[in-house]
Amino acid sequence: MAEQSPVDITQSRYDTSTYVGRLKHFASITSPLTLLASSTELANAQRFLREYQDGVGEGRKAWGKEEEYGLWKKKQLVESSIHPDTGLPVPLPFRLSAFVPTNLLIVGGMLMPNPTIKSVIFWQFANQSLNVAVNYSNANKSISMTNAEIAKAYASATIASCTIAVGLTSLVPRLRSLTPSTRMLLGKLVPFVAVASAGCVNIGLMRWKEIRDGISIYKPKDVVTGRVSDEVLGKSSIAGKYAIGQTAASRVLTNIPTLILPPLVITLLERRGAFDRPNGKRLSTALNLGLIGLSLLVFLPPAIAVFPQRGAASPKKLEEKYHDLPYDHVEFNKGL
Repeated sequence: MAEQSPVDITQSRYDTSTYVGRLKHFASITSPLTLLASSTELANAQRFLREYQDGVGEGRKAWGKEEEYGLWKKKQLVESSIHPDTGLPVPLPFRLSAFVPTNLLIVGGMLMPNPTIKSVIFWQFANQSLNVAVNYSNANKSISMTNAEIAKAYASATIASCTIAVGLTSLVPRLRSLTPSTRMLLGKLVPFVAVASAGCVNIGLMRWKEIRDGISIYKPKDVVTGRVSDEVLGKSSIAGKYAIGQTAASRVLTNIPTLILPPLVITLLERRGAFDRPNGKRLSTALNLGLIGLSLLVFLPPAIAVFPQRGAASPKKLEEKYHDLPYDHVEFNKGL
């Protein structure tokens, strides 16, 4: 029997059963610094982790010297860049670590002052295009989707976001009972409502099979070793609903700081005359982009850490056939 490596690298470095542990975990894998690694560095990190786990080559030499050999840096790079099902790199723009740079451009476009109907449609279209690409690139590859299903989800989410955004953009100026400053603030919150609504539509359509067919549920993790179990107890449609609901809630939470805080700050400063100067427009744009970038960077990990990647549910809240299981809870994979 092969000797077991000192560190179980199939598990996170942090205790993901706690919010703080999940926060540290996601702060690690969403770091934009991992985007700077070359394809050679990524391949070498993958090989090192395999050798470490198998107890051969350079990996075996790192046993007991994990910090010296940079084990955790290599694990961070692989976790942020490699799809766990295929073992292949996720296209760089669609990695979680690319969330800040890719969304900075799109959110900046959405929050530009005095948007035209054409610009509203364009930026909502761009946002949904990015969402579908990220969802597809990071999806659970054990659940297949046809090109027609992907196209349907893409079209539905885009239509939903554009309809909501255009409708609200046209409605807000007609609210004459409100003060001009209040109408201006409401106008700046339109992108959040459109993006949050369309995001829920997108997730529901991309993952509807998880409700129809159910998702795998697993035995609870070992209370002594802390290792998660890969023993499948069956499939549950109710667990699928939980997984999709938690993912949708995470997406909404992710959008709140980015699409709400910068407009609120800019509006407050405008009311105080902070931009009443010759270069005020440039200053407003620069500050807006800075606030968006800061919000994306700082608030992404706290938002996606709210729910564990490995969800839990009482068997008695699932289908009747699971009510008599000898566990107080079972686990399921929430998904991205």
